[in-house]
Amino acid sequence: MSQDHAARLFSPLITQALSPSQCAADIMTVVPAVTRFLRAGIRSHGKPHLSLSQLRVLYFLRRRSQSSLSEAADYLDVTRPTMSAMVERLVQRGLVNRISDPKERRRIILTLTAAGTAEMERVYDAALATVADQLAGLSEVQLQQVQAGLAILGDLFDEGIDDGLTAGQEASKE
Repeated sequence: MSQDHAARLFSPLITQALSPSQCAADIMTVVPAVTRFLRAGIRSHGKPHLSLSQLRVLYFLRRRSQSSLSEAADYLDVTRPTMSAMVERLVQRGLVNRISDPKERRRIILTLTAAGTAEMERVYDAALATVADQLAGLSEVQLQQVQAGLAILGDLFDEGIDDGLTAGQEASKE
């Protein structure tokens, strides 16, 4: 990110009018950079070949234990076959349990194993520390701006993980 871009993004007082299109362009530029940074951190702290997507599955299952394969696929926005293959690798590593739902034979229930919980927390905590180190050079005002921006983005793009709804489903319920 250029210094001009960073200065505009993190300026305590924005003096120019911003359009939704400019903000969208900034999001589309910054989010992939953050994702690449997170992937690099996860690779350096995770078991060999633990991907960001696999960590997201573990994180999802920590928050939504006993979710179905379909729910996990929807959360990661991947196909059921892709999620099935990803879960199979996590099962083989002893990080996830996969069982058939006794009430619905076609439904697969996913839960974290104790090893899966420990690995997710270890890698997540290490990635969190890496991100905190990256943010350490920001001023208090900049940190507050980042936090405020993230809160706004979280509200706009809420995945509805707590109640199992996606943002589109929430809008259609209203």
